[in-house]
Amino acid sequence: MKTRIITVISTLAICLVTASCSIGNGQAEGKALGLYNDLLKKVISGEEMFSDAGEGYEYKDAKEPGYALYDIDKDGMDELFITPDIGEEWHTYSVYYIKDDNVIRARALNGYIPDKDCWTYSFDFFVEGYTYNGSGEFAKLWELDYPWVDGYEVNTINYEGQEPREISDPELEELLSGHITEPEDITWNPIRR
Repeated sequence: MKTRIITVISTLAICLVTASCSIGNGQAEGKALGLYNDLLKKVISGEEMFSDAGEGYEYKDAKEPGYALYDIDKDGMDELFITPDIGEEWHTYSVYYIKDDNVIRARALNGYIPDKDCWTYSFDFFVEGYTYNGSGEFAKLWELDYPWVDGYEVNTINYEGQEPREISDPELEELLSGHITEPEDITWNPIRR
């Protein structure tokens, strides 16, 4: 009898601990999870698209759609990442956050530089660098333009608030040193109907 009671108590304790654990790497409150779940339902229904500046996808057109909960600024509240293809090494993802009980799309991204805590978005002949300001928004730090953009014949860098200037190859290598698709500790999950 004692063994059975201890087993039941142990099982209940495990259930309570499991139920209170965070999903992803930060804690996402129950209400936030509900709001994010509502957004994922909109994605599946086609009401919300996967998109970035270059392409838009409906759920039915996404190759291997996925989501991740990740606490960008380590404030205890996860942001939601959604991508049309978790199987693709270099994939674009949209980042969402919650403000005033609403899910807000922050922006599309497709890169991260861990040593600089810099998020990037690249498309065709440019790369933009951003920092996350902790209130759900990304502040642009710089834009790197490769040749053939706006008549430039060399790589140019435009730091916010400054005039564009040529960037040397060593500067370019230093700027993008360590560039990866996303933080290594992010965990992607498939979006299924």
